[in-house]
Amino acid sequence: MLIFDAIKYLIYVLFILAFLIFIFMSASPVFGAPPNKDSRKLIESSKNFVAGKFVNLKSDYKNVTSRSGSSDKSATLMDWIFPPKDKNPTGPLPTAQFESDYLTEDTFVWLGHSTLLMNTGGLIVITDPVFNRASPVPIFGKPFAYKNPINIDDLPKVNVVIISHDHYDHLDSKAIKDLSNKVDHFFVPLGVKAHLKRWGVDASKVSELDWHDSEDYKNVRFTLTPAQHFSGRSLINGNSTLWGSWIVSSETLKAYFSGDGGYSETFKQIGDQYGPFDVAFIENGAYNKAWSKVHMFPHETAQASIDLKAKVLFPIHWSKFDLSIHAWDEPIIRITEEADKRGISIATPMIGEVFELTNLPDTRWWEELRN
Repeated sequence: MLIFDAIKYLIYVLFILAFLIFIFMSASPVFGAPPNKDSRKLIESSKNFVAGKFVNLKSDYKNVTSRSGSSDKSATLMDWIFPPKDKNPTGPLPTAQFESDYLTEDTFVWLGHSTLLMNTGGLIVITDPVFNRASPVPIFGKPFAYKNPINIDDLPKVNVVIISHDHYDHLDSKAIKDLSNKVDHFFVPLGVKAHLKRWGVDASKVSELDWHDSEDYKNVRFTLTPAQHFSGRSLINGNSTLWGSWIVSSETLKAYFSGDGGYSETFKQIGDQYGPFDVAFIENGAYNKAWSKVHMFPHETAQASIDLKAKVLFPIHWSKFDLSIHAWDEPIIRITEEADKRGISIATPMIGEVFELTNLPDTRWWEELRN
């Protein structure tokens, strides 16, 4: 009888806890919002929306790990409790003092993780602007410390924001609120528009696209292309919004931005259809064998740049958040080795350093924290 009562009370507690979580998720704006009627029509007409969810393209690729890093085995609970040495930086990351006046035509600056600015076709474009935590709750997702922090107030006038998907390390609700009245236009995958509207962005300033849709803004074309990933900002309604990569094309530049995604034949298809690219900003970090279908290992990142026919590889999605069990600098060490081995031109600027493709930064700034 006592066991029965204990089980009954446990069920009550779990039910109340689930109810409180549901209320919190419904009330807190950080979780975003469901699409409205017009967006649902676009979503339901997409061939990538199957049985109520967005799906990835079919792939025959078999992931093969390189066995040269700590994340080439599946992460266990013990790996998180007892992480490897150097999982986090030993001090603030070396960064450059960002000077917005230096961001002239066809120049770039990396702001950490997947956030970067580019100036092309007379437009300032920012990708996946994340300036706060990569989590809906304040105890998780704290960014690494920088010697020269870069805030939204430090940015020049931003014309266009492009969003790859709605995960917290790519879609920062507070940053979107802060940018809502300072940005001319937002380009997002299907379903993500509802999140932005809840955070104060005027609906007329948001274009939501399906894979292979293109839209021009002034003299620049923005095209959403496939990626092998997933979406969701809660434990419910996963894959109800689309994810993707972006192509930014002006008269003088063709750039590829990967967002997140596992390696697949899609990169070669994009390279054949849209390439070659002057530069490819490709995910290279927070990988693990357990999620190798949706995040690439460094050797796959190198191959993706080749498939895309990119003249320059720029590794992103590392050095801002602790999102896997590998050492914080393992991704850049491995990708530079791969680039050297394969003859790939690679850009490795400091965060905050403005540069152009005709003069690629190649400093090994991360080694300062190894001394």
